[in-house]
Amino acid sequence: MYKISINCASGVENVLKRELIALGYGERKADNGSFLIEGNDEDVATCNMFLHTAEHVFLFLAGFDATDFDCLFDGVYDIDWHAYLPADARIVVNSKSVKSGLFALSAIQSVAKKAIIKKLSDKTHNTVFPETGDRYGIEVNIFNDHVSVLMDTGGTGLHKRGYRDYVSAAPMKETLACACLLLSDFSADRLFRDPFCGSGTIVTEAARMALNIAPGTDRDFDFLHWRNFDPTAYARVRERALDLQKKDRKIDFVGSDIDPEAIKLCNRHAQRAGLSGKIRFELKDVADFLPDGQGGTIVTNPPYGERLLDLQSARKVVATFGRNYKKLFDWSAFVISSDSQFERNFGKQAAKKRKLYNANKECNLYQYFRSSNEKRHYCKMADVFGITPDEKD
Repeated sequence: MYKISINCASGVENVLKRELIALGYGERKADNGSFLIEGNDEDVATCNMFLHTAEHVFLFLAGFDATDFDCLFDGVYDIDWHAYLPADARIVVNSKSVKSGLFALSAIQSVAKKAIIKKLSDKTHNTVFPETGDRYGIEVNIFNDHVSVLMDTGGTGLHKRGYRDYVSAAPMKETLACACLLLSDFSADRLFRDPFCGSGTIVTEAARMALNIAPGTDRDFDFLHWRNFDPTAYARVRERALDLQKKDRKIDFVGSDIDPEAIKLCNRHAQRAGLSGKIRFELKDVADFLPDGQGGTIVTNPPYGERLLDLQSARKVVATFGRNYKKLFDWSAFVISSDSQFERNFGKQAAKKRKLYNANKECNLYQYFRSSNEKRHYCKMADVFGITPDEKD
């Protein structure tokens, strides 16, 4: 059994908490953007495979206070590294430090790695560690002089699903796109549109959710290469993920953008994500955005006036979008923007706002609920994880 630490971006904690509850891990409290659960190899695989908004899934190895490098060295040395690392492990140490006396990241990483090598040497009596084997990512995070030592089970960030090999000028992380979706009222049986689709991330992630394609289905994880990890645990989790897929489900999900290169990129990513023929991307100005059909959901990330367009031009685009939105019947809209004047330019006050961060930029998710649903219904986690009513209990 392990202590498993799962982190997410700031502002996404409540969404990740709902995901963990849906997966059966119960009510958890976030601590500095992380949730702690207990579990085995299968739980490690489950969290990596199914969580849409988690950034990393770590093994929590130790926590201790350290105000100087001697304390840091001793705390890291006390961990039984031989239980985790083979003699040829490629050890990659990263660090973070907030409000702490130890703040030089390169020095923190160097001291921590020396402590790891020293412990392995004392345990095995080896003097040479070639580091030619599989990668073991170690995180040394210090907050208020308290050190957390973690081992990254996924490797690269979990937002990297595997289908997006090129990005547009202002890309959104897949995990943030999923947070916006899970804070919306979208569902597989409703129309879905994104009029500023960029590289297609929001529409692609929405379609994968609607078809119950687990976010980790198409990617590799570091833990799969670890010698002490049970491969049958991952095999069971992957089989479950594949069994839950509903690729034959019909959906009407469309993204549009004024940039022809962006549309090419969207179609490339849709193909790589296995969604060819399931979602559409159209070359269209937002001035022409008037979707057919009554009742649907819009989730979108318009220009902020920073990386795309200047502020004045971006606000004009938002104003055009707002005028067209008012013409729609029974459509909800969930729009992320860093512009403090968004509501004024959009021409309508949001029913609710949620603070999120896009590429470390403080934003708000402006939530406009459709007229027939004043109860502010959100996407059902049971639908996302393919849980039937009989299984919800």
